[in-house]
Amino acid sequence: MPLISINVQSIIKKTVCAAVLTLLSIQIPAFATNLIQPYKLVSMPTAEILPRAYLDVEMNYYASRAGYGSGLLAGLHVGLTNRLMFGVSYGGEGLIGHSGDIRLNTFRDVIYPGVLVKYRLVEEGAVPPAVTLGFDNQGYGGMASEGVYGYDGYIYKAPGFFAAASKSYMMMSALQIGFHGTLNWAIEKYNDNDWGWANHFNIMLGTDIAINEELMVVVEYDFAFNDATGSKNETRPINDPKYFTPLGGFLNIGVRWALTQNFHIQADFRDILENKLSRSGMASGGLERWAPIGWSRELKVIYVTQF
Repeated sequence: MPLISINVQSIIKKTVCAAVLTLLSIQIPAFATNLIQPYKLVSMPTAEILPRAYLDVEMNYYASRAGYGSGLLAGLHVGLTNRLMFGVSYGGEGLIGHSGDIRLNTFRDVIYPGVLVKYRLVEEGAVPPAVTLGFDNQGYGGMASEGVYGYDGYIYKAPGFFAAASKSYMMMSALQIGFHGTLNWAIEKYNDNDWGWANHFNIMLGTDIAINEELMVVVEYDFAFNDATGSKNETRPINDPKYFTPLGGFLNIGVRWALTQNFHIQADFRDILENKLSRSGMASGGLERWAPIGWSRELKVIYVTQF
């Protein structure tokens, strides 16, 4: 009889590879959960969208700058089709607290509402991620001024035009996790100059982890390539932005608690590494001094319903 040669090592390798591929390709069924896949993490857009005929109302409370009371940002978002969602938002500073002054979100003295449009170009499959194209001009942290931050717009720039990809997995039949990547083109401009594509192009990476049917942790890193970041407490020539400093990005973390299927609360911790800089005065030799504005604690209250 012919001898049968068995390559045990090859069989083991193929078995392990098949097991890993099977584990990684398991689609997330809708957890019997109060949570839905987030269409944004803290402020980073993902490829997820609100399902058709779903609507959410979001109230975002944040720490204000420049002596105003706490800021309030209100948003309304709706899933129009299985691939398209739309939203509007608006807010201001000094609406909450002891401040006697109120500063609404304006861009060069014009009312500046946020508009979000997302279209799901590719649905998530066993291997390919979901891909979404969109536009979002809603930034965070309150309004920035050219004199303090070098540009007019939001302190943490709005995504602007973006393309996002997302892939979700169920790990070990217990841990629901999603990975997200976004390329975006911001519309704010440093010092009112174009400065080429470096003034606009950016990358964001993030993940969401559903610990159970109520709790979700979201983590995002905004590389802030299009922001005038740099070394903390540094000096630089006047109007000299520093782009493409990968270690100068913004690390944001949020914890979402779904008290019910309709009512969610999310605590956000923004710019934990304290890399967002603002002008803090003049140094010797005609140089500007830049310093961190500090990290902030924010609260989102979200109501989701179906109509």
